[in-house]
Amino acid sequence: MKKYSTAVDMWSVGCIMAELLAKKPLFNGKTGADQIDKIFKTLGTQTETIWPGFSELPGPKAQFVKQPYYLLQKRFPAASFTGPPVLSELGFDLLNKLSYDPETRITVDDTLNRDWFREVPLPKSQDFMPTIPPQLGTGMFKEH
Repeated sequence: MKKYSTAVDMWSVGCIMAELLAKKPLFNGKTGADQIDKIFKTLGTQTETIWPGFSELPGPKAQFVKQPYYLLQKRFPAASFTGPPVLSELGFDLLNKLSYDPETRITVDDTLNRDWFREVPLPKSQDFMPTIPPQLGTGMFKEH
């Protein structure tokens, strides 16, 4: 049985957060197997300890090189002199809560209550989005 929940969306949120910070794709696989390999190289190879029930998931079981668990912090060092992105401890703590196991993954409400959203620099107001009034008679919505 396939199961979809907001935990799937939260996985995507974590990937997008990491990509915005790194200014490049987090897992840039060319095939499905390459994608999984890249995920495992960053987050570690799946085990029953990390994700209870993982071995019972449907689908083919491929053999991957065993990778140490959770090397994401290497992608976002605490300090840098060379210019790569830097993520604060609070930001890394939030990213770390976006775990493999959807049952233990952080929820939307818990995410929004994390201290990372209150540290300097503070997020900008939602008022920064421009509003453009529709104009009849121009563009693809031209009246005939």
